[in-house]
Amino acid sequence: MNNTDNHSQSGFLGNLEPICQAKRASTPDRRQVSVRWLFGSVLTGMTSILLMGGALMAALDGRQQLAAPANSFISKANFSSDANNTPTAAKGNRIGLDNQYTEPESNVMMVSTVNRENDREVVKVRPFLIVKAPLAIAPKQNFTYPKFDPLVVFSESGNPQPVSKSSDSIYGADVESEVSIKISPFPYENPKIAFASRQRTAEVEELVRRAGPGLSGNATSIASLSNFDPVRFSDNEIENFTTPGVVITDENVTVVNKIIPEEYSGVRYEDRIVKVRAQSGLATILSAEGMDEAEAGIIEKVLSADLGNQELMPGDKLRLAYKISPGSISISRISVYRGISHLVSVARSDTNQFVYSKEPARPPALALSTDVQPTVLRAKLPSTYDGINQAALSEGLTSDLVNTLVRIFAFDVDFRSKVTPFDEITAFVSLEDGKTTPSAESEILYTSIKLNNVNREYYRFRDSETNRVDYYDPTGKSAKKFLLRKPVPNARFSSAYGWRIHPISRVRKMHWGVDWAAPRGTPILAAGNGIIEKAGWAGGRGKQTVIKHANGYVSSYSHQAAFAKGIVPGTRVRQGQIIGYVGTTGNSTGNHLHYEVSVNGNKVNSMRIRLPKGKILKGEELLSFEAERVRIDELLKKREDKDPTRLALN
Repeated sequence: MNNTDNHSQSGFLGNLEPICQAKRASTPDRRQVSVRWLFGSVLTGMTSILLMGGALMAALDGRQQLAAPANSFISKANFSSDANNTPTAAKGNRIGLDNQYTEPESNVMMVSTVNRENDREVVKVRPFLIVKAPLAIAPKQNFTYPKFDPLVVFSESGNPQPVSKSSDSIYGADVESEVSIKISPFPYENPKIAFASRQRTAEVEELVRRAGPGLSGNATSIASLSNFDPVRFSDNEIENFTTPGVVITDENVTVVNKIIPEEYSGVRYEDRIVKVRAQSGLATILSAEGMDEAEAGIIEKVLSADLGNQELMPGDKLRLAYKISPGSISISRISVYRGISHLVSVARSDTNQFVYSKEPARPPALALSTDVQPTVLRAKLPSTYDGINQAALSEGLTSDLVNTLVRIFAFDVDFRSKVTPFDEITAFVSLEDGKTTPSAESEILYTSIKLNNVNREYYRFRDSETNRVDYYDPTGKSAKKFLLRKPVPNARFSSAYGWRIHPISRVRKMHWGVDWAAPRGTPILAAGNGIIEKAGWAGGRGKQTVIKHANGYVSSYSHQAAFAKGIVPGTRVRQGQIIGYVGTTGNSTGNHLHYEVSVNGNKVNSMRIRLPKGKILKGEELLSFEAERVRIDELLKKREDKDPTRLALN
């Protein structure tokens, strides 16, 4: 057995003696260094550095920029001077980069636009002006503009609709120079292009049903599918597309319905930033802002030690918090700033006394603002019409642009109402190349007006076929929607406005309205937005509803069979809302509606008065409008994020 193992082992490993390590005379000295190893390491390191440097230079294309280390400093706006004119940091401010004062940029911004020229679309950069001004602004000079006349503001002059002076529209990307783009039809008949078979409706429905249950409430699934009729999905099937779940309400939290700001009659608070333009006393400014003179004088004396004197210097700012309740507005907090440094704050206590308080949370506008709302005398607050004209003209807009603004706002705004210190307008205006102020070729692409804490927005849209322009709200509805000529759908015109023989008294009398005949119980619609002024019996007119609209317009609806639910004096109604039902109450010979319209107390013919007609965008027009609206919104948001003082003063 042993022989066999030895034989096998020798056949496998051989018979030679094993290799042994040569014996050294002595142990090697560990302090010795190999010259060849050292030289190779140094050479490898130098080669690596050269290769990495070459790669970086190639990536940077030869450009070099050294970053200087950040230095802590105190901005000049944070300095005050002591008796020896030695600059000292404002008390409580932290030294660092957070206190840097940045000068706001110009209101002119460069925007990429696209224009159709022959068979190409040319993309180029054009200047645009962003105007944001309070309606309570004190005008820089005495401007002349037409007096308010509702018949002129709302009438159609008979002239053609305004034609776009420029076919430019906002482009969705930034460009550095002019770019020309040519769009050609897709070559469907090219034999090299393979087309997939059209998906059947059943296949599309199956894909939708599979994707639906896996989506959360805010999730979106994008797929390339053939067109199909979504009505094929019943209400019961749509329920299967959502993931079942529960709503968890925190403890001590009550869910209430949304309150429309213009209908809210409770107490609310708003801030206003006032910039001091000329050296004046604190009491003078507070009195101009609506505070009692005696109370303002006491505050001025108390704060004189904190301010160094009783007068404020040009450039100082007051941040005033107003308590607004039905029928009254009062100042509840006063904060004084010099530059961006907070000097002192006082607030009204529960005992109606002013006490020292901490600085309130500082908005971005106050940190950067150098052009905020000026002081306005409350006793001299202008009407909305005057405020729009004065604010727009003060910002350099032309008379034609101001008239355009008035016509845009006319259908939702009561021009005769007084503005508040918080009301303001915004406009996005095109400029000619190389100019920074509007000209005769300028156009308004977007505008908004904030009145009584309600903001309304309007976007310009050009009809690609007629090249005519109009303004629409964010949903694509035209701004022209003031009054309906026919408040009873499907009614028959039965009697005109003017002199006639009364069908009952047989006496020749003036017929101050128009009659619409319809079956008893036919719904009557509100001709426009307004407030119910009267809803009750009116003698020979039977059951009558009177609606007060904006700017002196009043509409009345007589001989009704009944009033709609909730129609009582003081109720706010909207255009198209059902206010009553056709009947024959009072002195009437049959079921009909007697419809009247008056302007400033003067009755007018509702069929002949010139009232603009509204339009609702649909289909491809609506898609094009929404794309343009999104681009404008993104530009305004980008501008606001970059410089909040221009678009967010409060």
